[in-house]
Amino acid sequence: MEGQENSTPQHHAPLVSVSVTSYNLAQWLPRALDSILAQLTTFPIEIVIGDDCSRDASVKVAQSYWEQHPHVIRVLERSKNVGIQRNTYETLDACRGKYTAWLDADDYWTDPEKLAIQVETLESDPTISLCGHFAREVTVDGKVSRLRIAASVAPGRYGIDELLRHNVMITPAAMFRTGIHRQVPAWYFQLKSMSDWPLWVLAARSGDIVLLDRVMADYMLTPNSSFTSQSSLFRHTNEAEFYELVESIIPSQWHSLVRAEKGKRYESIAYLLRKQGDFTASREAAVKAFCSPSLTDNLGSKMKALLAAVVREAEWRLKGAQSPSRK
Repeated sequence: MEGQENSTPQHHAPLVSVSVTSYNLAQWLPRALDSILAQLTTFPIEIVIGDDCSRDASVKVAQSYWEQHPHVIRVLERSKNVGIQRNTYETLDACRGKYTAWLDADDYWTDPEKLAIQVETLESDPTISLCGHFAREVTVDGKVSRLRIAASVAPGRYGIDELLRHNVMITPAAMFRTGIHRQVPAWYFQLKSMSDWPLWVLAARSGDIVLLDRVMADYMLTPNSSFTSQSSLFRHTNEAEFYELVESIIPSQWHSLVRAEKGKRYESIAYLLRKQGDFTASREAAVKAFCSPSLTDNLGSKMKALLAAVVREAEWRLKGAQSPSRK
């Protein structure tokens, strides 16, 4: 990793490492760090702040906290921007605890018992590889837009099948056994903005996922977020790319499920592109939707998507219109 690390040797090895990823989030970083330092624990923790060459005062903020808590905090600075995927990987790689919790610098924890509760859960059962909980969704001005997010599933215990249908975990809610990131494939670093979901899949290969029935974090909707600020088309395209690649790291019995989910994403892409007037790209996405799952999977909806795309493209060509430029 290029850059440097500010650290002070710890007297005790941490049981939990908290990975804090930051890029131009100086305004929010103190709140995130304060929420970690407020945790009530009987075990040692460390905070590893990975800053991706921010242009604002993020590094200065991180260094000021390191000066106040030199035996707890470590700061990873970079001389150049490496992107969200690489920053995530290298920050996780610097974590030394048995367990790792993850907190982006614009999010924060709201329950001082969060770490203790999750450690107790993971320690109680070695077959649990990932432990999460619910969170609120808040805006930058502090308004709560949703009281309970993290997944479209109920609290409980899940396997890899549920995780492959949708990402059931958000980063400020997750605690996992340190080291899962070292199994990521090369394509992980090619993704535009999806640093968490592939890691959860890797964790689920060796254990179950537990979602606790407790709200313990706030997930903030920042205007410049690498994911939540993007359009629905961007998100569906990003997920379709994930489904194109994820088969390489999962057992073959889950491939048909992945292909069916991939088909659904391409159906949505085809619809959104059609609304934008990009009829050629819409037809291409509809063809991918049709070909992704087996012939009978989602047959009605994918036939509808394909026919709609073909008809609209034909109408557009008859009118002699030009497709909007792709960005």
